[in-house]
Amino acid sequence: MKLGIALAMVSVWAIGCSKEAPAGNDRPPLGKERADCRPDKSCDPGLMCLSNLCVQPPPADCTAVAEGLASYDLGNYAEPEERAPVVAAYKASCEKAHVTKEQGECFEKAADKTAAMMCAPFMFAGAKVPGAGSGGGSGDCPKVVARIRQTMQAQMSQVTDPQTVQMMTKAFTVMQESCEQDAWPAALKTCILQAGDGTDAMSQCNQHMAPDVQQKFAERMMKMMQTTTPTPTP
Repeated sequence: MKLGIALAMVSVWAIGCSKEAPAGNDRPPLGKERADCRPDKSCDPGLMCLSNLCVQPPPADCTAVAEGLASYDLGNYAEPEERAPVVAAYKASCEKAHVTKEQGECFEKAADKTAAMMCAPFMFAGAKVPGAGSGGGSGDCPKVVARIRQTMQAQMSQVTDPQTVQMMTKAFTVMQESCEQDAWPAALKTCILQAGDGTDAMSQCNQHMAPDVQQKFAERMMKMMQTTTPTPTP
């Protein structure tokens, strides 16, 4: 569950549509690959909702990504036998991290390796990626969640049902807990704080949320949904 999807979830809850429709017996559960999207248009981590179907996003050209990163490390004139293992290692990391086409385009536009590493920080597990760590701990998390809440203010102002208001409040609490305890990357937090107005602008920060953080966040949100279900608006 990516951050932009989480924001969409809160929007859907605000109009009383929090319950998931049951999946048919002949189809995978909602949100799974090749299954229908959930009512909030979300899918499991690593999937995206297209035409109400959860699918793998288009992958990056990992060979091109690897070649570019190798050039940062070795320059453009390294011997083939020196360059080949570096390219192979980066390509394997790219494929393992399921780098998307959108992130691949980010790599192409990067001016240097530092900028390139910010395109998909989770690809560089174990490496010191500038801005990809916890970024000074969890101190920014209250500001991050406050910024998300500000972005959702227009939708929240339309909510009158007390139970729905309570659930939305819990959703923001879950976001802050995930930010603090699951170590949201500094790149993600910075992106949220600097994003323009509107959920579309903030959804661009999705690329900075690593798959393992997405999974933990999804589990927290789903647990909250299971224990807090608003009464649908007639």
